[in-house]
Amino acid sequence: MTEEKRNRIMAAVTVTSILLIAILVAVIIYQLVILSSVNGRRRKIEQEIAYYEEQTKKEQEHLDYVQSEWFLQDKLLEYGYHRP
Repeated sequence: MTEEKRNRIMAAVTVTSILLIAILVAVIIYQLVILSSVNGRRRKIEQEIAYYEEQTKKEQEHLDYVQSEWFLQDKLLEYGYHRP
């Protein structure tokens, strides 16, 4: 193997290694960007879930009140009826 052929092979190996490293770094950066985006969406969805769970709890409390006897008595008094 001549010196010139060995130098060309070494140059090709070097260029291939550098391209491989550059591609791998680009893939890692892309994955980090996607991961941060997904984490942001997940946090937003978790906040929405907490909000709707709180709203459900409030509405359940209101429903319990409406189904109670206290609500019936309040409505009777509101319309002018008195219990004997």
